[in-house]
Amino acid sequence: MTRAGCGQRWPQGGFTLIEVMVVLLIIGVMATTVSFSLRPDTHRQLEDESYRLARVLEQAVDAAEMGEALALDWQAGGARWRVADSQGGWQPSADAFFADHLLPEGLRGDGLLQDGRPASGPVRLWQDGRPPALALTLRGESGARSITLSPVGTVTVEVAP
Repeated sequence: MTRAGCGQRWPQGGFTLIEVMVVLLIIGVMATTVSFSLRPDTHRQLEDESYRLARVLEQAVDAAEMGEALALDWQAGGARWRVADSQGGWQPSADAFFADHLLPEGLRGDGLLQDGRPASGPVRLWQDGRPPALALTLRGESGARSITLSPVGTVTVEVAP
């Protein structure tokens, strides 16, 4: 190798400080974007869980009307579907569709009202030839949804106060 002449420099390798800072800035923006996209969207979870519960409740009322002794045991952690056994007690449903369903983290269930009064324990979904009037509430960081079952068997989801 020959030496560069007077006033000439060997070509330098590497990156300038500005180039390194730009790359770090881009990596930081990308990491922030990924972290925000991985966070659970509690508003969407609240909507999804409300409508999911409403559809399962409609199906449970239909099954109860057809003769299956089904009950809803509503708790803060989620819905538990129960079937009457031969001794008059309540057992978990063997049907996978009516399996116990825990609410996602960040959501909770508030009290169950039957005909306007607080209900505890499993509530039978077909009584005296009709479904009971039920109201329950799902709460999350972004708000609350009220799920109501009317005596004619329709289920509605509304924004709760």
